[in-house]
Amino acid sequence: MLISNLYTIGVKKLKMLRNYSSYSSGMPAMVSQRFLEEASKQVKPIYAYGLFFVSMDYIAYYLLFHYHDPLEYYSTIMRDEKLFNDEIAKLWANMQEFLDQEKVIVNNVRVYPHVVMIDVGFAESRTKPYIVFTIRFRAPIRMGRNIYENFYESELIEYNYVVYWIFPPGSKILEVNMGSSGEEWDIVRGNILAIYGYRGRKTGGYEKIVFEISKPTVEEEG
Repeated sequence: MLISNLYTIGVKKLKMLRNYSSYSSGMPAMVSQRFLEEASKQVKPIYAYGLFFVSMDYIAYYLLFHYHDPLEYYSTIMRDEKLFNDEIAKLWANMQEFLDQEKVIVNNVRVYPHVVMIDVGFAESRTKPYIVFTIRFRAPIRMGRNIYENFYESELIEYNYVVYWIFPPGSKILEVNMGSSGEEWDIVRGNILAIYGYRGRKTGGYEKIVFEISKPTVEEEG
């Protein structure tokens, strides 16, 4: 599952940071390139959330990652517009690369998720930054039975996470297949899927959700 991949994105970001040679002209006052490199190494993911919203013709989702940032790397770069913009560009490119590596199929049609927004902020303190990715794609979702599939590389889960799939009123989840993963899942009220990932387990490399969309009743619309 993609939400378990941001640790790898962070590693790639660190490699790019070490190869980036123009910090000296754009660093905040009294901040050295050496400090930025060390501070970025100390940033560790601690938890993540995913919210997937399914509608007719498209799927949109948000990935929210929480970090422990003891040296306040993100607080530092956010004080410099160029450093911050460069960081966003790297995160954007790395996330899009992961999306491109996945093979997502809806009703036997290959679809292509795209990053459309990234936001960085802080929860409680400057040592607890979060990163939000907004992603969406068009999908041939129709009334009746639909099949969503995602093929991706299985990996070890580095931190706990939870993902919620929210389907339209009147829909019903018919089947869930998470491959051979160590993830757990539960269906709530017939059309909300909760998936739980736990540190130390492995993702399955495959997801399949079969769901049916029909016209909602008055009670289901509420």
